[in-house]
Amino acid sequence: MVARDVRPPWSWLALAGLVGGGPTYLGTVVGTAVDSPVLFVAFLALAAGAILHVVGGLIVAGRRASWELTLWGLFVGFLAGVGTDLIFVAAGA
Repeated sequence: MVARDVRPPWSWLALAGLVGGGPTYLGTVVGTAVDSPVLFVAFLALAAGAILHVVGGLIVAGRRASWELTLWGLFVGFLAGVGTDLIFVAAGA
């Protein structure tokens, strides 16, 4: 929409927010109510699949724009994730 210089209506933004945030809210409710290692792994696998889908789309778009910038962005993002994990482990979480 931005590329076409179209301003989306508030109803569309609200719907997009529900589609994007609804599963997160539902996962939070289910995750706090259920303590099952099987569900834990299943939801992590679901999240990993979603991340792979996004990375795949990024790679396709990045090959058209700037392949080097795409690879550096993925690398820095990966390092940020590992760094965050290291901080949590060091804090005892």
